[in-house]
Amino acid sequence: MLKESIAIGMYTLNSELENAWKALFSLAALNNPSLRLPSTVLNTIDDEIISSDKIRLSHICGYPLVSQYAGQLEPLCAPYFDIEGVNGAEYFSYFMVKKTMPISSIVESKGRIAVVNTMNSNSGMNVFRHEIEIINKLGAIEEFFKELKISGSHSNSLQYLIDEKANIASIDAASYYYLQRNNPELNSQLRVIGRSVKTLSPPFVTHSNNPLCDSIDLMETLNNALLELPSKHQEILNIKRFADVSFSDYETLLDL
Repeated sequence: MLKESIAIGMYTLNSELENAWKALFSLAALNNPSLRLPSTVLNTIDDEIISSDKIRLSHICGYPLVSQYAGQLEPLCAPYFDIEGVNGAEYFSYFMVKKTMPISSIVESKGRIAVVNTMNSNSGMNVFRHEIEIINKLGAIEEFFKELKISGSHSNSLQYLIDEKANIASIDAASYYYLQRNNPELNSQLRVIGRSVKTLSPPFVTHSNNPLCDSIDLMETLNNALLELPSKHQEILNIKRFADVSFSDYETLLDL
């Protein structure tokens, strides 16, 4: 039977990241017992688990928050990543190809095979579609590409490019930072041909009908814990701080 838990599957791309996130929440719980943070931390983004009322806090993509989970989940805070080009609780995606692929722009990828992590991903699909349909006015994404494949994760999408199962992908910049840090060979295998618009970074959310806490309490508790974390965990997470966010902030994702 599922115990009350925290779900942290958005950026637990390896055991180092998973352990750093667990250390952060363990310290947050110790520093602020009144927050009643669950001691069990699950590495998952499974829809069924996140929807369970036993999951008191979870880290999810912003697009499904305002589409799939509208009325069920409320955002509390979001990370400010320490990556180039980011100013606050925001992120963007890289449009990437294999280094040897003769594509230098989105326009030149017409008729090629694209790969997305999931169809309801903001970083993998929503901003990708926005770049093609709205920014460049190139028509529907499903018609612009010869085929649109689904890989299941950003890591898998990169492998699709390397293995030439697909020609182009939209990759969350924070995920790519984490992945290339442990696999620097990715930088010699892949190439960035553009960047998406910036949008709010993935939020930590709670159930609307039974919220764990308010956004300021969680933000302040996580920020204090972040400052007290051992330096190795701080470096692994690569987060400057957390910012409070609201549901209305994320509704802009539906307008892209």
